Amino acid sequence: MISLYVPYIQEAFEISDSLFSSIYGGATIASAFTITWAGRFIDKIRLTRFTIIVMIGLVFFMGLLSMSYFLPLLFISIYGLRLFGQGLLSHTAITSMARFFDDERGKSISLANLGHPFGEAILPIILVSLMAFLGWRYTLVTTLSFVIVCIPLAIYLLRKNVNFTQLRKYIPAPFSKEEEKQSRPWEVMKTPAFWVIMPSSLAAASIGTGFLLFKLKLGLANNWTPTFIAAGFTAYAIGNALSNLFAGFLADRFSGRSLFPIYLLPACLGFLALMFFTDPWVYIALVAGIGITNGFGSTVKNVALAELFGIRIIGSVRSLFTTVMVFSTALGPLAFGILLDYGFDFSDIAMFSLIFYGACTLNALRILKFKIV
Repeated sequence: MISLYVPYIQEAFEISDSLFSSIYGGATIASAFTITWAGRFIDKIRLTRFTIIVMIGLVFFMGLLSMSYFLPLLFISIYGLRLFGQGLLSHTAITSMARFFDDERGKSISLANLGHPFGEAILPIILVSLMAFLGWRYTLVTTLSFVIVCIPLAIYLLRKNVNFTQLRKYIPAPFSKEEEKQSRPWEVMKTPAFWVIMPSSLAAASIGTGFLLFKLKLGLANNWTPTFIAAGFTAYAIGNALSNLFAGFLADRFSGRSLFPIYLLPACLGFLALMFFTDPWVYIALVAGIGITNGFGSTVKNVALAELFGIRIIGSVRSLFTTVMVFSTALGPLAFGILLDYGFDFSDIAMFSLIFYGACTLNALRILKFKIV
């Protein structure tokens, strides 16, 4: 969503690409640090209250961005959008699905995850159309008004059909001393499960983001037209959505733990194609493979986290992995930029990515030794 506003923001603030990238990158890293702390509160306060706070936070920072005329306010606004939007709003949805559903956890997470590809499909068209008529600042005001309308709807849906057996999940019991210790980021990082799951998560987020961010440059290097690159990106969205749903059914049948080691493999097929061929179908195979990996992994990884760490501290655990993901999306493009500047081409980067994914997959096989909580 933020990318749609970038040209207008740069024009309004009279800033260059590099300066905006620095502001965006700094705000993203700051939000990543905050998520590790703020995301843990979903384990400690009632779900309705946490949800309202997150939605109000998103409304506030969208409003702040619409009224920003100075660079410090721009930085703070983007920080808040990254924190309360993709960060905590997604964290709230997926953590709640993992906690509330035991028998069909995979399906519930996969359905909640569909919000991302659905939003990616319809929101750009809506927002660009609104900006053409209202300008970017009033488009933000319109968007935050929609979120305000959604707040009472969210409260109604959260309180509907609540019974006493679910009450403990809406109002978490206080942590014991042992649970409080286990939920701390440093303690989570000391567990073997973290070091099995984290490398694959980092690889998928960093390298996938790198290829998607440089897709136009990849097209130029292979004489693929920008129109083809834009149209072909549909393969990413389709692969992401379908694999997400499929992963939910498989995770309920076989467990997230057993499926986790294979989730990087679809992207590996795309890297192999890019290493040896330059035909247009290679681009489709690449973005579809990345989409399948991202969609499959977003469900399987979260199911595996609930299975290995338990639902009591799942919010604290997910907040740490969200931080890893956010950092990864900053590291990937940086690494790609350095490699391209030093003369490596995309087939070389595909080879490096394949080696990295292969090492992470071998490491992920260790997850099969762990017991499900």
